[in-house]
Amino acid sequence: MVTSSVLILFACIMYFTLYFILPSFYLQQKKSNLNHGLSELLQNYPPGDWEAGKEQISAFSKTYNAGVIVKDGSGKILLPAIMAATTLPLERNGIEGQLLPEQLQLTVELPSDERSSVTNHDAEMIIYEDLSLPGHEREGSYSMSVFASLQPIDEAAKMVLKLAPYMMVIIFVIAVGAAYVYSHFFARPLIQMSKVARRMAQLDFSERSSYASEDEIGEISQSLNKLSINLQHSMHELTEANAQLKSDIQRKEEMEAIQREFVATISHELKTPLTAISGQLEAMIHQVGPYRDRDKYLLQSHRITKQMKKLVYEILEISKLERDSFQPQRTEVNLSKLMEEIIEPIDYYCELNEIALEVRVSESVRVTGDKQLLAKAISNIIGNAAHYTRKGERVVVHLSADGRYAELRVLNTGAHLDEGEIPKLFDAFYRTDKSRSRQTGGSGLGLYIVKKVLDVHQATYTLSNHSRGVEFVVLLPQSEPLA
Repeated sequence: MVTSSVLILFACIMYFTLYFILPSFYLQQKKSNLNHGLSELLQNYPPGDWEAGKEQISAFSKTYNAGVIVKDGSGKILLPAIMAATTLPLERNGIEGQLLPEQLQLTVELPSDERSSVTNHDAEMIIYEDLSLPGHEREGSYSMSVFASLQPIDEAAKMVLKLAPYMMVIIFVIAVGAAYVYSHFFARPLIQMSKVARRMAQLDFSERSSYASEDEIGEISQSLNKLSINLQHSMHELTEANAQLKSDIQRKEEMEAIQREFVATISHELKTPLTAISGQLEAMIHQVGPYRDRDKYLLQSHRITKQMKKLVYEILEISKLERDSFQPQRTEVNLSKLMEEIIEPIDYYCELNEIALEVRVSESVRVTGDKQLLAKAISNIIGNAAHYTRKGERVVVHLSADGRYAELRVLNTGAHLDEGEIPKLFDAFYRTDKSRSRQTGGSGLGLYIVKKVLDVHQATYTLSNHSRGVEFVVLLPQSEPLA
């Protein structure tokens, strides 16, 4: 609508400007052309040659649509060369070259600028009078009068005004049609970019603007596409960061929950033996009943203190393994030789409990790792298997290597684990005995320490039920670097 209104306004301005300016412009141009034509005619006129001169005068009359009258010195009209388009009703009297003066009915007024207003039935004229033709002095000096009518331009201006209502309809139709085409041409890419912008507002960056050109709209289209790509990249990064943040928060909450449970469990593990020791010492001090036998209960207190010491060492070991700054001492470890040191105390325990211990160790099995941590983990695995093996059963230990991995297999026969509890066995302080009696198990940190040590050494491990019992399998990289 705005474009149509602007086009109609400018068309009307041009139309009515033409109506008001055209007559005056036509007058100036007509006068200028006549002046120029007369100058050329007089300059190029052949002196004394009337026939050639008459042809030039006739050509001038036709070219400039002007009436020309040539008279001799006595006033006789030699050339009535008036164009048919002229509105003057000039008539011949039957004698060639004669024009009755009363038939002209001309009223002539010549101002200083040589322009005269001559009335013939209200027609305006431009008149040049008594212009001498060179070379005819002997004939009595020929003179020439030139006149041109302005009535055609006045009639044209009136027709323009009468045509205005029809032109307004034409202008309206053309303006509306042109505005529609113009608006559609420029609005189409804008509508498409608007759709892209709406999709972007909904955080959907899959659509792109396909309008490509070298103009300003094309630059906006390219900028919008770049903005969409950058926003998509930023949103992707923010989504990943947000997911990472949620994961970190969840992990932190889980760690805090584990720490709270860890502290609560430690408090319970320490509170019970401390209470027992405190009660025994107090009873021995006051010599209450059987506690008069101090040697017996001092030995019990000493045993409990050793268990507490072991628990404290295990807690310190876990604290060291869980520190971010912890770095294991990476050296070459001879597992075959290390197994001999580990098996000796466990073999003694098995003899006391009538458990058969079978050990098959390949020679010179070497890995890269922390010797003390590996000794602790392997000792816990074999010791845990021996502890949960009944009398008369066997513990089978097998160590081998294939150049890439050192494989340790520990099987205790006659045992069986609940499949649902196997993953939980590697959690801190978890025990299958819910009573947590010291007679049936340890602190519940043994397999948790094993897990931490094996993870540090990038080892893979499984604990599963076997047809003959429970088997623990460990694969240690022989040359892989530590994490």
